[in-house]
Amino acid sequence: MGEKKTTQRRALLKHQKRLVKDEGARALLARMLSCKETEAVLKAILFAQKRELWRGVVATPPASLLEAVVAEFMRATPVASELPFMSTICLVAQLLCERGACLVMNDGQKITPDLFTVMLAGSGELKTFSLGKLLKAFELGGWTPNRLNDAGSTAGLLKGLKKNEGKPVFWMLEEFLQFWKQTKTEVHQNTPRLLLMAYDHARISKELKDSELVIEDPCLSLLGITVVDRIHEVLTPEDWGSGLCQRIGFVFAPPDLERNPFDRRYAILDGLNLERIGDAFRRVNETPVHTDYRLTSDARSAIGDAWVLMGKQGITQDFVRRVEFRIFKYAMIYHWLLRKANNEIDKEDVNWGFRLAMLHLSDLRKLLTDVECGDLQEMLRRAEELRVKYGDKVDPRFLRMYMGRRIKDMDQARALFSLLVDKENGLRVDVNPPPLLTGTEAA
Repeated sequence: MGEKKTTQRRALLKHQKRLVKDEGARALLARMLSCKETEAVLKAILFAQKRELWRGVVATPPASLLEAVVAEFMRATPVASELPFMSTICLVAQLLCERGACLVMNDGQKITPDLFTVMLAGSGELKTFSLGKLLKAFELGGWTPNRLNDAGSTAGLLKGLKKNEGKPVFWMLEEFLQFWKQTKTEVHQNTPRLLLMAYDHARISKELKDSELVIEDPCLSLLGITVVDRIHEVLTPEDWGSGLCQRIGFVFAPPDLERNPFDRRYAILDGLNLERIGDAFRRVNETPVHTDYRLTSDARSAIGDAWVLMGKQGITQDFVRRVEFRIFKYAMIYHWLLRKANNEIDKEDVNWGFRLAMLHLSDLRKLLTDVECGDLQEMLRRAEELRVKYGDKVDPRFLRMYMGRRIKDMDQARALFSLLVDKENGLRVDVNPPPLLTGTEAA
């Protein structure tokens, strides 16, 4: 037992040196990995206003495939580490789906690790480059995912799912925002409903001219890539309230300010050691995959703890429930990444999955705050237009009457009128919502 702990400490030390340079940050990370003060550490790393270290380190097990991938990209590229990190998670999820991985719940429900994920990064941040290199490295390691050809329409997606009936399929969706705009046209108008059915593994049927197209138990993993700058121009507040958006895990990939993209080392970008990543993949690929994973009692208790903490992040229950559901899927992924041969999902697996889910909540909170801020700015602009047109007639009751679809009650009308008056008086108007509480602050 003592020898095992010594080995774990050595792995942790190596892990910290590869991914974290600051000694204070290493100490913080060590507290989290030893399951001490997890809540405080996650708050300090994931929800910090100032970025002190790469936040994904909280969800990267020492000496794992994830660590090998991130460390290699850090060494040889200026790529935001979230891109190779999350791409690896999604590709491993697809591999497990292809091998029949399934978590069986007490009531008989079966959960597969298929994921809907969208990565958000700036223009020119090497998004497609990262995933392409990983696909090549995994191919060197002996595996290629079953991929869906680019579906240019709802009909094309139906055709692709039918062709892959009975086989999990991976859809790499470049330019996700362009795709989302097409869902408002005839080209992809019915695709969101189709994706929801695939997410639920529901039977899909489509009446054709002379026959009926039927797809039983579809299994689709979606990995979207898109530019972050215009996301709120394309995804409306109504979209964020839709079932499909709530089922997608959005991940920000901000540039690493410590790595200058114009450093001469990054002029050619052919320094990635794909064989090193392929070797790490080959080693973990020996781990068996089970069709009947089960949660231990400790894992169930850990999920309960995670649910309570996630509920303190100031986000509505519908969003939190969808993110929490990913913990079940992530637990299977981490169980495999940790090279565990049994079918028992334990507390350690759940805790790693929970940390990644908290990263999603951190990004989701920023996205929803931006939506609220943009919506309030638009309401204030409309109030100014009414003031120009109707002058002193505009008061809270007037705003409530003319903006009834946007203003729910008189309290909101009075708050908006107060912002309008402040702006007219030349005072600074802060339309950002108040900071949301995290961790013990919300208790």
